Amino acid sequence: MKVLSVEQINVKEIKLDNEDVVFKTKDFLSLVYVLKGGGTLRYDERSITFREVKLFIIPQHQLYQFKAENAELIAIECPIEFIDRIRLEADRIESCENLYKLQYISNNYHARAGCVFRNKNDEHFAEALIVQVAREYQNKTDDYLIIRNCISILLNLIARNIIESETPGLKDNRKAFSIMKIITYIQEHIKEKEKIRIQVIADHFGISKNYFGEYFKQQTGISYQDYLLDYRLKLVETYLRYSSVRLSEIAYELQFSDESHLSKLFKKHRNMTPKEFRNKALGKAEK
Repeated sequence: MKVLSVEQINVKEIKLDNEDVVFKTKDFLSLVYVLKGGGTLRYDERSITFREVKLFIIPQHQLYQFKAENAELIAIECPIEFIDRIRLEADRIESCENLYKLQYISNNYHARAGCVFRNKNDEHFAEALIVQVAREYQNKTDDYLIIRNCISILLNLIARNIIESETPGLKDNRKAFSIMKIITYIQEHIKEKEKIRIQVIADHFGISKNYFGEYFKQQTGISYQDYLLDYRLKLVETYLRYSSVRLSEIAYELQFSDESHLSKLFKKHRNMTPKEFRNKALGKAEK
């Protein structure tokens, strides 16, 4: 087994020949890709078969045993600090939010659902990305940008395939699936105030209005109102960084009371004014 460490992330290239390997994950997110061959995966006294070109998510602090007569695996282990760094470097708000959803996926999505991919093109694309990451590690490159970009794209492919699929495994784990659907709905309707009212969302997803707040916080670790504000402020950041739209127009577009209200909230939660943020993003000194 060969282990290479760069920027707190591990890549393990594993060859199984009439033997087994045990993973007890401690990292935030661990992925195991079956490059060649097949065998048996055991966990929680259960057993499933695996074959090549399949990708599995291994939950944190879980014990997994891969056994095969002839197989090659690539394991990628990502601590939360590495995921946060990718999130901070993401150029688009959609990318940030898909990575954010992976927190829920990693805590709730289980290997009983099998390979994460339902789209064959995404499956082949994922293989190319994983092989490239392993190659970059083997070469001990000084340029980690390619590694981070490959993993960022890979994580977005995973999020998209899991969110868009309704496999038996996800149906068994309905809570995780529902919260991802709710978050996707909120993002799609963030500029439509009426559609993101608790009563409307609760009715749309068949959840009691009185239970919704508790359910949302239980599944995400954050209150609905706090999540809503944080997501809207992320959109404000995107406008400030990538457009010349005036703050008053941004406030109107994103349903803030007015420009002054937006400025106060931004200053409170981002520790700088919108103007300071825009100047910093553009590389300008505050005048």
